[in-house]
Amino acid sequence: MATSPSSQEQSSDKDAIIAALRAETQKLHEMVFKLAARIEHGESFETTYAASKSASKSRHYNEIPDQGMSANHVAAIIDDVHLCDFNPKLNTSSYVNVTSEPEERAVAVIGAEINIADASVYPASIELHNKAVNMIASLWHAPEPKNGDDYCGAGTVGSTEACLLAGLALKFRWRKWYAERHGLSEIEVLAVRPNLVISSAFQAAWEKLFRYFDVEAKVVKPSLVKGKMAVDAKALVSLCDEKTIAVVGILGNHYNGNYDPIWDIDAQIETLNATKGWQIGIHVDAASGGFIAPFQEMSGKGTAGAFDFRLPNVLSISASGHKFGESICGTGWVVFRQRENLAEHIAVTVTYLGGSSDSMTLNFSRPASGPYVQFYKLLRLGKEGYMQKVENQMQTTAYLRHFIANLKHPNGENRFQLLDGGDTRCLPVVAARLNPNLGLHYDDVDMQHALSESHWYVSGYSLGFENPATHEFENLFTDVGQETTMFRIVVKSNITQSLAENLADKIEKVLTVLDDLDHGYETIHSKIQALKDKGGKSEADVPILEHEYAGDKFSRTVRKTIFAQKLMQKQREQRSTSAIVSQHIC
Repeated sequence: MATSPSSQEQSSDKDAIIAALRAETQKLHEMVFKLAARIEHGESFETTYAASKSASKSRHYNEIPDQGMSANHVAAIIDDVHLCDFNPKLNTSSYVNVTSEPEERAVAVIGAEINIADASVYPASIELHNKAVNMIASLWHAPEPKNGDDYCGAGTVGSTEACLLAGLALKFRWRKWYAERHGLSEIEVLAVRPNLVISSAFQAAWEKLFRYFDVEAKVVKPSLVKGKMAVDAKALVSLCDEKTIAVVGILGNHYNGNYDPIWDIDAQIETLNATKGWQIGIHVDAASGGFIAPFQEMSGKGTAGAFDFRLPNVLSISASGHKFGESICGTGWVVFRQRENLAEHIAVTVTYLGGSSDSMTLNFSRPASGPYVQFYKLLRLGKEGYMQKVENQMQTTAYLRHFIANLKHPNGENRFQLLDGGDTRCLPVVAARLNPNLGLHYDDVDMQHALSESHWYVSGYSLGFENPATHEFENLFTDVGQETTMFRIVVKSNITQSLAENLADKIEKVLTVLDDLDHGYETIHSKIQALKDKGGKSEADVPILEHEYAGDKFSRTVRKTIFAQKLMQKQREQRSTSAIVSQHIC
């Protein structure tokens, strides 16, 4: 006789059935979800982005989505992101070119599909790259190569890579010389740390060289007001010793666009090497000036002396193609005086791609867009085109400089103190600071924030830096403290005269508004200083919050710091309670 299942067995069966049903239900939910996603995915190819369900969803895209999207919808999503940036054509803080022609963009797309590292597959693209190097080397008066060969240089993704490549070649050249001079083996010389001498107005590329490649920094601080940031040649060379791989001369520093006197540095190095029996060379960091100074010289408005390979001790020059070289994508160039005992130290021969070729870049695989676009621009503009472009930029810069120089405060004093190199023999840059004698309750960084209300971005910054030699936060220049602020306006090729006039008008109006504000900025600055005294290095250490200013002249950001928000909150608390009640009633 069969026995009936126990209550425990019945309960176990029920649990199993319930679990199976739940699992099946979950599978059905997943199937429905996937079907819905597929339907939505299909719909995305049939309608506009604004009319699709995708437009109403919050998407952060930190993970790859399960389903793809139509091309126009993805483009719309990226365009939404781009719209939240500043307008690049009104960004006078950056040196990077922001204009291009349709044909140029088409050339960049062609180059994007070519891995220029593969010389055996893309020999014609390599030849185009070499032609661009030849044109630039010739522009900088490099010695003609022997036996009809190409000039020695390389296209890079920017001037940072170009600086690093030059630094490495100079370091290895020095190492060979130092080992022979002191009878050291290849292993023993590795224990000797070399140094590089440079102005404190260096760009970030050189800090990377110091950190990444174990090179000691020897930094000379120029003066701001008297010397306009151009380094003193004697002071620079006085720091050299037999462990110095090179001295760097900056052809247009990024703070105010002034040129270091490369010609004077060369004369000092020539004397030093002859006296000491050393072989120190010069690297010219022409990130911005490499495509400005040569064309100024062609127009009869050049520097006081040579700045390139015409000087015997200049061993290498680097430049950004995507700045005043007018390339629309990340492009840099480094040119060496010769291959022997210089460029050969960084050349790596590659044979596993079906042929034999040399690579002289930090990164191996890279698109050909940079060389393609630079080649396009060199042919498109020619020498006359570049000369006229530079002339236009300098004229527009002079207009802005003279406007700023003549702008008066209501008390009759000049509003600004000019800090750049003038109307000629420098980059197209206006650099100045609010007149310190006015005792204003706002500074140049405040002016930057206020100008952004008009969609213009002008770079304001304080004059301190972290010294790579001491790792201490120090004054950038000899004659002003690190709390000093200034601003710069980079006049790129897209800044026409009409745009410059609009910027001038906005500067004048913004200053009037800033004058009318109460002394809230003094409170902000004092609290920022208190934060610095407690260990903060700069204003960047202050937390950022957005706030609204209670007034008619500014509706959004005045100063985006937590102190400003607290100040506004205190002002609101001081208003009458009747006003608060009326707001509640409304």
